[in-house]
Amino acid sequence: MIRTVQSRIPVSLGFDGQSEAVKKLRSGLEASLSNFGIHVLTGEAGSGRTRAARYLWAASAREGRFVAVIDRLSFEEAIDEKNTGCLFINEIGLVEPDLQMALLQMVQEKAESERPVLMCTSSWTPARLVQDRRLTEAFGAILASCHLTVPPARDRYEDLAALCAVWMGQGNSSVVLHQDCLAWLARQDWPGNFRQMRQLLYHACHNSPEGVVTAARLADWYRVDTVSDTASFQGLMARYLPSMLDLETDIQGTLHARVLAEVERPLFRFVLKATEGNQIRAAALLGLNRNTLRKRLQLLGIDVSGFRS
Repeated sequence: MIRTVQSRIPVSLGFDGQSEAVKKLRSGLEASLSNFGIHVLTGEAGSGRTRAARYLWAASAREGRFVAVIDRLSFEEAIDEKNTGCLFINEIGLVEPDLQMALLQMVQEKAESERPVLMCTSSWTPARLVQDRRLTEAFGAILASCHLTVPPARDRYEDLAALCAVWMGQGNSSVVLHQDCLAWLARQDWPGNFRQMRQLLYHACHNSPEGVVTAARLADWYRVDTVSDTASFQGLMARYLPSMLDLETDIQGTLHARVLAEVERPLFRFVLKATEGNQIRAAALLGLNRNTLRKRLQLLGIDVSGFRS
């Protein structure tokens, strides 16, 4: 049985375990504290980027608030507040250019001691963001010098026993996982990474009156009902959305932008393939202005030339 353990901190940040990937991550986090000012944490959704940012801020012991910034207005409000210690930007490559310019000016014009710490997350590396024209070269170069990658679940299956023990204990539950659960967990795809995995275990803790959760029970809860869940786009989204939401750590105001990007990317690729990369026809099919479509393609990093015959 996998029994709960007491975490060293009130809420596990998901850095438990001894895999090479998490050892490298912990080493990188510790090294980041010695040069604390600007950080970009890259990785897949649900891998723990926001948790890593919060860990860095807490471990730095700096004074001030950890403030989420989503646009130019919220940036200006945060800068005006004297108790703002850290600016957090989720998915830096998807924010508007005027906010990126304001952040770049702040970094270039103010000494580190005179401005808040800047932390960003991204699904892509700074170099890729520059290549896809979602960041300027100047801003990309700054972020590339302080870049840390948070590994996905598939690179950390060795850590499952440690992670499950901590997560199962967070709800003050006496429920335990049968040993066969680890092999089952390791076989799943987990498109939502650890966020999706935690949600399933949370569900297990609250729906197992017998006190023991088997792999068969987890599979029942995880299983897709092909009639009710995949018969419609709404059903597919209802299954996928929970993996993108983590009320414990998610910064308010960014979920809509992230979901929109996830929906738009496959939609635009599908339409571009059908129109052989013709943006005029693609925009007409989508009911969008051509300039709007071009801007969204640039923000999402979609190369139209790859669809032309």
